[in-house]
Amino acid sequence: MTMDRLTATARPARTADVAEGVAISASILCLIHCLALPVLLAGSPWLSRTMDLPFDAHLWIVLLAGPVSAWLLSRAARQHRIGIFAAGIAGLGCLVLALILPVSEPMEAVISTLGSLMLASAHVANWMARHDQGQHCA
Repeated sequence: MTMDRLTATARPARTADVAEGVAISASILCLIHCLALPVLLAGSPWLSRTMDLPFDAHLWIVLLAGPVSAWLLSRAARQHRIGIFAAGIAGLGCLVLALILPVSEPMEAVISTLGSLMLASAHVANWMARHDQGQHCA
């Protein structure tokens, strides 16, 4: 194998690894937002009165995380990792449902947390599957 060919195959690996890392990090941040922020706001009435979190924040999270996750998960499906694909799509679906369903805030947090956990798990499983099989791109 020539050096040019090695470099060309290394680039997709780094791109997929970086994208997977961003997706995992975004899911973890979403979990922190869904779990820690309500506890913090409940524990500090002053903070909950002064802090106005826009509804649009959830929309932007889904709009940013959705395409990256969909791209990575579709690549997993092409590699016959259908379980990973299904878990990730279910997680994205939960995040979208939490955004559009008219439910209470506690229920929205539960649905979002479930979706974030499924999505993060799918990304971790996809990353592990790629590296366990010696593949350098999803």
